Amino acid sequence: MMTTDQPRLEDLVELAFSALADPPAPEDTAALHRRLVAEILLRLPQAEQAAAAERVRSDAWYTHQRVVDATHDALALEGEEPTPDDGPTGAALRVAELARRLRALAVYPASAGGHACPPRPR
Repeated sequence: MMTTDQPRLEDLVELAFSALADPPAPEDTAALHRRLVAEILLRLPQAEQAAAAERVRSDAWYTHQRVVDATHDALALEGEEPTPDDGPTGAALRVAELARRLRALAVYPASAGGHACPPRPR
């Protein structure tokens, strides 16, 4: 199932992946990071609801739960905005991981409230 904003999401994901080849300025990486986290937090509640709606340990439950767990892990590890001290490569790797999580979440519609759990502290 594709969402109506799929082309915009693909552009955002592609921009994040391109940061690996040509790291942007720190302020641009920080802005990209914020956009990725915002989009993730809009979709994560729908993924969590989809997992909750399935029979625990069924194939469908595992499919949704893998996305949820990987997203929570990425937010815990990469959820803090990169700083100039992180260096361009480190910041690019962080946004690329968030882009992978957003790509997996793209099949879930954005929720109006975006009430997903905030990133877990490191």
